[in-house]
Amino acid sequence: MADGVGRLQLNRGKVFSFYLMKKILFLSVNYPPMLTAGSARASRFVVKLPELGWAPLVVAPADIAWDEDGKTRAMSESSEFNGIYRTGELVDAAMFGSERSALLLQGLSAHPGTASPFRRITGMLSGVNLVSGWEKRALSVVTEIIQRHDSVDAIYAQGPPEASLVLALELSEKHGVPVLFDLVAPLDRTASQGARPSDLAKIEERVLTSGHTIMVPTRALKEYFLKKYFGKATHDDIWIVQDFCYGQGDVKSGAKHDSVESVSVTILLETVSVKEMKLFMSIFAGFMHHEGSLSGRSGIRFIGGDGEAVAKYARKYMPQTSCLWGPRCNTDEELACIRRSDLFVVVLGQHESSMLVLPDRVVDALCMKKKVVIIGPDGPAAQVAREAGGFSASLHDSSAVVQALNSSFDDRQGMDGKAVLPDRLSASGALRDLSKILAYMLPV
Repeated sequence: MADGVGRLQLNRGKVFSFYLMKKILFLSVNYPPMLTAGSARASRFVVKLPELGWAPLVVAPADIAWDEDGKTRAMSESSEFNGIYRTGELVDAAMFGSERSALLLQGLSAHPGTASPFRRITGMLSGVNLVSGWEKRALSVVTEIIQRHDSVDAIYAQGPPEASLVLALELSEKHGVPVLFDLVAPLDRTASQGARPSDLAKIEERVLTSGHTIMVPTRALKEYFLKKYFGKATHDDIWIVQDFCYGQGDVKSGAKHDSVESVSVTILLETVSVKEMKLFMSIFAGFMHHEGSLSGRSGIRFIGGDGEAVAKYARKYMPQTSCLWGPRCNTDEELACIRRSDLFVVVLGQHESSMLVLPDRVVDALCMKKKVVIIGPDGPAAQVAREAGGFSASLHDSSAVVQALNSSFDDRQGMDGKAVLPDRLSASGALRDLSKILAYMLPV
């Protein structure tokens, strides 16, 4: 936030002079409170950019308030300049409930809980959506920003979805400003609601061959784009800036180890089909049955996925176990749940993105020095988990899954449960790479 004389406070109490910094227009449909891919990455960049001499002017989706404190925070944000411009009015989560709010934070539409069922079914009442039509409202906000600051020095645009990428291309052409595209996944129908695959393919190719600077969070994603656009995009066109921790101890573990008899397990379901969920739960139930200190005593918390399917298969495979499920709707609650857990398991479906990207919560857990068990394809998540001292296994190899879970549990019993944070997840390395990119973008 600002103190009225042009000083920008965005980073843990550090104050930066706004007028002495270069200005970067920061376009992100995924910015918090959204829980879509790239949200945590975008917020990390916004926190750290002032250290590199850049003031981010963030064009973000509407915010959502869970309680009175959230409303107070949002009012403070809107009344004081802190570099964040919202494209919609504050949404009161109490009007929707947790499951409908979860839909909003995944970029989907939802109706308030008080809305008439008849009007919802007949379509007489349009649902609320935090990001629908974002590009139209964002253009109005951007116009206001440019009028206020005369100009900006660069544009950051994250995608998917495609809205921020298209807007960045239009603004660059109009104002002659260089763009830094941050592609956190391929543009496909799972990441861009309602768009035709042919249109998404054209936008993706337009971005990759635009001549502007491209960065991605993983080497796997860079190799994917180089192979897909062979002869059109080269190695030097695409930079890698890894996701990172804010700093040493920023996301503190805080929780002490409970006794073995009170083990708690958090299981995050990412892009998992119902069939894959059933398979995992049957394997996990077998593991619990043979692991006497776990069976019947631990509390298991599932986050994400299909709630009805989780409840169905929990009753079938683990009837004596206390299982809770919650939708993905609150970042702070998810982090608190991971922090308190003795075992953190991430189940990844056989989706293309699982081979290309690193889920935000895996990074968060490693920043807490939590070892992670990845059940799914051998992609970036599995690789970084093993690098940090954790474990991984293919979902379709039941013996390997049980072995990974056993190893994680034995590791905890030995009190050697802290992860070793890989150097490539340090903020210093990522910021060094980002600084090079920003310097490369600007004309001499």
